Amino acid sequence: MMLLQVEMEKRVVSKYVLDLVDGVDILGLGSGTTIATFVEELASSNLAKDLRVIPSSSQIESVARKNGLNVVGSNYGKPDLTIDGADEIDSELNLLKGGGGALVREKVLAINSNYYVVIADHRKLVNRLCTRKPLSIEILPYGLEWTKELLESALDSKAIIRMREGSIFLSDNGNYILDLKCEPLEDPSAVEKQLKLYPGVVDVGIFTELADDVFIAFGNEVRKLSSH
Repeated sequence: MMLLQVEMEKRVVSKYVLDLVDGVDILGLGSGTTIATFVEELASSNLAKDLRVIPSSSQIESVARKNGLNVVGSNYGKPDLTIDGADEIDSELNLLKGGGGALVREKVLAINSNYYVVIADHRKLVNRLCTRKPLSIEILPYGLEWTKELLESALDSKAIIRMREGSIFLSDNGNYILDLKCEPLEDPSAVEKQLKLYPGVVDVGIFTELADDVFIAFGNEVRKLSSH
């Protein structure tokens, strides 16, 4: 029953934010299952005809092309709007991301968009980031064990190299993902800044002061949380 409700909420919130796309020329697309649902809803609307989309991952690019959207590269121009998902969202609208391994490109889209919107089902709201999910960090393959040791020491936690089908998972950038099973974060911004100082770290799955608006589905209702 919970799974059915979550899938329904993804559909509800995806439909709810379609109006934001009206008049947009370039749309950035985050990654994950909620964004895949949003792409399906967008493609079935009358808003997709003149729209150009910049996906953040090969996963969403594939979904977008399959649904007939006009996919362009980042050299086409900056997005007027980016719609993204999140693994966790706290009360300050800080985000935990990286479950799909696209955190770097998602952050590039987020910071270069005129308007950055996050959509999610009700399960994604937490008091503090890393309450349920690990902290994902994209790192260079070079010096893997050294970087892993530095990160484990910094947060006094265990880091696991993400695997897929028996092999090390590679991001679309050709890098590795470390998942740190750390305690809930008291100060996400400070942790983000600290970890990004280590050579070998490409970026961290903590997004602070980036989300302009967050739309959360609670059953058939959608609530808007705003940073301003």
